Amino acid sequence: MELHAPEVFKLPLAIPFWLVFFFAFVGEGQVIRKAIPDASSAQDAGSFRVLMIGSPIATLVAVAAAFLPWLNMAFPVAAMVVGTAMLLAGGVLRRYCFKALGKFFTGTVAVSADQQVIQTGPYRLIRHPSYTAALLMFTGIGIALGSWISVAVLFLAHCLLYGIRVSVEERALLETLGEPYRDYMSRTKRFIPHVI
Repeated sequence: MELHAPEVFKLPLAIPFWLVFFFAFVGEGQVIRKAIPDASSAQDAGSFRVLMIGSPIATLVAVAAAFLPWLNMAFPVAAMVVGTAMLLAGGVLRRYCFKALGKFFTGTVAVSADQQVIQTGPYRLIRHPSYTAALLMFTGIGIALGSWISVAVLFLAHCLLYGIRVSVEERALLETLGEPYRDYMSRTKRFIPHVI
């Protein structure tokens, strides 16, 4: 079996991908560092650990799959361009979410009784735009890798991981904030406006 390197590992085209990758994930490192001391909180219910273990494993599997000669995309350079654009769009949306939530954006589920239901910026349209952004980022990485297997692994794994996280987070928000959050839920979808 002959292995092939995905375009994201070939110069000079790899340079824009890795610059965007760095831009998209450098802010994530800061969120993770701040979250580590609260990783065992009751509200978080282990969802931070699930993400911190599941996401890197899914990414490693997706990268390994991209070297295999099966189910590769017909136009790998175009796939890398589209995937990189998706990664950039997701990274920009995540940063917008960081700004919209301000001090309430945390790596772990941590809801305080004095917290407000943020309904500005992207939170005006959907309840979890930062997770939509993360799905966009990881799906973009899969597409940039040029492998349908990589796309499937990253998309499905992160749907599962963020599905777990959303369940934990919404339970904590409902228990702590009550009716204001219930009302917000009745008016908004989770990930895509007017769809889901």
